[in-house]
Amino acid sequence: MLLDFASYLHDTKSMFGEVSGNWERPIKRDDMLLNDYLNLDISLSNLMAATHTTNANIPDPVPGVPDTEAVDLYAQALVQFLCVSLKQDWTHLIVLEDEDLDAFKRFPQRYLLHQFAGIKTMLSNSYHQKRQDDFSHAWRSFLKLGLNELALEPVAIDAAVRKIVTPEN
Repeated sequence: MLLDFASYLHDTKSMFGEVSGNWERPIKRDDMLLNDYLNLDISLSNLMAATHTTNANIPDPVPGVPDTEAVDLYAQALVQFLCVSLKQDWTHLIVLEDEDLDAFKRFPQRYLLHQFAGIKTMLSNSYHQKRQDDFSHAWRSFLKLGLNELALEPVAIDAAVRKIVTPEN
């Protein structure tokens, strides 16, 4: 299997309880899901900046994330997708087989701007309207983005995800 989503979910479930216990500014339980969605949005924006997806339209833009590897940013966003799925009880949408991932190759997306905008729109709908179909489409589009358009190696993604969810290794 290219990516072991079931294992990632298991490890992420263990990890996210520990992380929230270390926050300097705890938030209400009702706001934790919103916090996860916003962190995911920030990670997607950082990935967009690191992959030079957008062109700045202001004279002196805020610098992107030049020293961070795209695979590390991608893995961070992937783990945040997992956190949202766990809190929404949508883990059944996460686990895909290699054949599912191979099917993404049939529909290449030439314009990453559209793909990022689509993912963010679907995530917004997923949060505000509690639509798991939108979350599922965002997840699949995100996987397609990483594996096909950004051509990130599954082995590198796996290592980066495991570094996040099992830091003692």
